Amino acid sequence: MTNPTAVVFSCAHADPSVSNERFTWLSKFLYDLKPDYVVDLGDGADMRSLNSYDTRKPEAIVSQNYERDINCYNDAQERIRWEFVKNKRKRPSFYGFEGNHENRIKTAIGLDPRLEGDKYGISFSHLNTNKWFDEYHPYKNSAPAIATYDGVDYAHFIGAGNSGRAISGIHHAFGLIQSRYRSTTVGHSHKRGVYFKDVANATGLVVGCYKGAEESWAGQSNLEWWKGIAIKRNLYNGSYDLQFVSLSELKKNYG
Repeated sequence: MTNPTAVVFSCAHADPSVSNERFTWLSKFLYDLKPDYVVDLGDGADMRSLNSYDTRKPEAIVSQNYERDINCYNDAQERIRWEFVKNKRKRPSFYGFEGNHENRIKTAIGLDPRLEGDKYGISFSHLNTNKWFDEYHPYKNSAPAIATYDGVDYAHFIGAGNSGRAISGIHHAFGLIQSRYRSTTVGHSHKRGVYFKDVANATGLVVGCYKGAEESWAGQSNLEWWKGIAIKRNLYNGSYDLQFVSLSELKKNYG
């Protein structure tokens, strides 16, 4: 039996103001590659309608709508799997993680429990994670969960010390190895980075994002974000052969 192949991405930020066509490109790519599993590291739903930053900006909030946010996310997830459904082929396993943007739903309910409701209110169940994912890892103890597949630790982000804030910075991937001492893969920052510690058979990987547009609030940070996916081949006990595929390459081949 050959060692498995995995596709990893993060921070797709499905948003009704941006086309979901990039998820159709990803579906076609996955169908051609046929990996053993796909890891979605979270922030797949932007949930702009529940952000806490635009409350005093009427111009920003006028177009925000919870129902459209939910529908956009579910459309994105359906698109990712569509080629396998259309061609009646077995799809790869999908492993999902709750990111801080999905967590906005729980935060909103915590601030005002009157909003909660599966039918007429807001609910995490509207994301249909049980439908889309074979395994889904929600927040644990108010922080992203960590789960291990083929010797690699995955999380939306890894916290730095007792502060709980995400490890980040120009040496982000190196910081993952220093913190975990084992192969670790995260998203969250929208940036891309990799650090190999071959003597320990460990790789720190930050996978960038899968966003469809720049953000007006992010300024020059938009220039630092890498958009695409990571492929891990020959996975075994934390080691793998790594390849990046950019969003622009997916668009060229499948758009």
